[in-house]
Amino acid sequence: MKTKALVLISLCVIAARTAAGEMVVERWGSHGRVQHRGVSYEAAGQAKQMAVSLAPLTKGTKIYRSRLVFLTGEGYEVTAKDTRGRDVTLKLVPPYDLWFNATDAVAGAVGAGHETLELTLHSFSGFEPEKTFLEIAYEGKLKTRPQQVANLKAVYRPGQVLLTWKEIWDIAGGNPEVRWGEMVDKVHNCTPLGIEPIERDREIRYRVYCHTQPITPGNIGQAKLLYSVKPGSVYIEERVPWAVHGEHGPRYLKKGEILKRVTLEPDTPLPPGTGFHWHTVGKSGLAYYAVITAIDGVENTVDISSQNSIGPINQRAETPMPMLYRDVVTELRQPDGAEHHEQWYNWWVAPPLSPYPKRYDVVVSYCRQTMLKPAPLIVTRGHAWITVPEPPRAGPHEAVYLAPSPNNPCPFWMGIPNSYYNLRSREQARWRPDTQKRNELLIKWVKSKVPIDTNRIVGAIGCWGMMEIERPDLYAYLHGWGQPEMTKGFQAWGRAQIWGSPHTYEGRPRTEDPWYRQDYGRWILEDPRREIPFFSIHLGWGAHFTEMGWPPFPRFLRAMIDTKRPFIYRWQVRDGRPIIRKNQSVPAFGNCSLDDNIGNGDLNNGYPLGSGQLNGYLNWDSKTIVDGPNRWEMTVMLDATAPLDACTVDLTPRKVQRFKAQPGQRFRWTCTFLPPLKDEQKKEGASPGEELAARLVNGSRLGSGSITADEWGLVTISQMRMQKGAQRVVVQRQ
Repeated sequence: MKTKALVLISLCVIAARTAAGEMVVERWGSHGRVQHRGVSYEAAGQAKQMAVSLAPLTKGTKIYRSRLVFLTGEGYEVTAKDTRGRDVTLKLVPPYDLWFNATDAVAGAVGAGHETLELTLHSFSGFEPEKTFLEIAYEGKLKTRPQQVANLKAVYRPGQVLLTWKEIWDIAGGNPEVRWGEMVDKVHNCTPLGIEPIERDREIRYRVYCHTQPITPGNIGQAKLLYSVKPGSVYIEERVPWAVHGEHGPRYLKKGEILKRVTLEPDTPLPPGTGFHWHTVGKSGLAYYAVITAIDGVENTVDISSQNSIGPINQRAETPMPMLYRDVVTELRQPDGAEHHEQWYNWWVAPPLSPYPKRYDVVVSYCRQTMLKPAPLIVTRGHAWITVPEPPRAGPHEAVYLAPSPNNPCPFWMGIPNSYYNLRSREQARWRPDTQKRNELLIKWVKSKVPIDTNRIVGAIGCWGMMEIERPDLYAYLHGWGQPEMTKGFQAWGRAQIWGSPHTYEGRPRTEDPWYRQDYGRWILEDPRREIPFFSIHLGWGAHFTEMGWPPFPRFLRAMIDTKRPFIYRWQVRDGRPIIRKNQSVPAFGNCSLDDNIGNGDLNNGYPLGSGQLNGYLNWDSKTIVDGPNRWEMTVMLDATAPLDACTVDLTPRKVQRFKAQPGQRFRWTCTFLPPLKDEQKKEGASPGEELAARLVNGSRLGSGSITADEWGLVTISQMRMQKGAQRVVVQRQ
């Protein structure tokens, strides 16, 4: 009896599923690969009315999902009438923002028995009716069942699920070394979202679903559609590889370049014909996944098995971090047995840490035998016109190097609006400094992998943006040259259009306006109290200031001097530079009598670029700094290569840890020249403090006086005299 009862229950379940029908997914449009062509358009002033004949859907038909898809254009604002005749705005579906959620609008119209759904396009640019369709998933009878994918697998890593499967069509024909010369007639375009195949006969998509229960034909209507994956998703190319003959020569395809594929195991790329999708977990708990084939929009929602569904996966919502895929090991000549590691990582990142879902390359490089323990961390970035990391050459480095990659397109390493590769326009988009947010996360991640001296994190910023200057709590110092304002050179101005027009940001919070944020001459002047990392500004590494904009530099440097910031422009010291730490005071030199005239921004005025310097012959000793509540001491030097034997300079203690001052407080200062020790005065193994004490014995006073803390609480010795060599400066509270 028990067996018969179970059979009866099973038959009832099957009968109930059969009676309930299947989930059918079809398209309504005016042209193209659609199943129903009852869609028309009519101008309504500046708007456009879209009328969708809902036949063959009848009143009472169950609606599971509906997507309004525009394959071209941007800036769409769409409304639909609800059952009470009110306009309801359709919303883009995150994180890709490639279609609008029209489920409620369609369900409301069908439920009310309407034969037509009225949609209004209030705003749009680049709209093409033949590349627009409304997709509806409803309860009905499936007419065709496309071939399903096979061998679905899932790799779970903290915060992320990586899905792979065998595609029903391999765009590379099984060739693991397929080259662009063979693919150019198969690929329409490349974007960071993946390659876009040319599909002449049929459109193949792989629909990725997620559910809290095992996905079956009976419940797929309740599963969440995550993404519609195109064939060739295993390839990680971000653009078709074109090059130029000569500096301004003809453009040509790099036909011999092999397409790069996703690698989940080090040095083992996924095979051709593999489908791939990464999903960042939004909610912790058990989850099930399925990949369903769709041909011209019609999904096979019936044939669901262990070949194309998987689970449960016990997943957690947390921020995913990079995943190793290649370790390039270089044997070094010195020291004996030393190896340099250049480790390449995949990092799949979703908004808001990126403007759109994107894979980034991250490189960590080091030499275990020579790196300090803990080691300095140097965050080095590449050129502003490429989107891959540029790690340093292999060598016996004492530091660990982190080389991240920027957004695509790259706007000075400062973030882009979230209107790229989706349906948003610049006016609808939001700008965030996501590049810097990612770098901050990467720094924490590297610290969890190797022993890092958190007080010696360096920003090697090169040119273009310099947002790192806002983070003295993170970076000990910056080196490079940055670009203090992105509006003065034609190349910089052109690149800044990535953000959209400055007028786009009118009325928005200034923190969300890149045109405002990028002006660091303004930022420096705004609040002299706030600290910055020490800034070693040196021109080089291929700076093209005639194109990128020299004019803002004199303004920026003048602002640095006037607000008493710690910087050196073109450091030329002979005997090395001090170790600079985040938790240690640094000197802010200013108005040095040896400074060159760097001009007014005109390249024909003063000594700009390669010939000028500010504070370039000044140095200090970071081993003997005294930074107490009432006393600050530092040994400062004038380099032997200086053109004169003496100079005068303003000196302000900056980034003080304990030596705090209030406006109006009085201090005494002295400057004592330190003669070098004679051979008989030197003691083997003497500490820096002991050597300093021995030199002070024979020191000579160069200057002294009384000073008052200024309105910002900064204590400045004005026009202090220095000689070639070292001098000890003492500032003491009265």
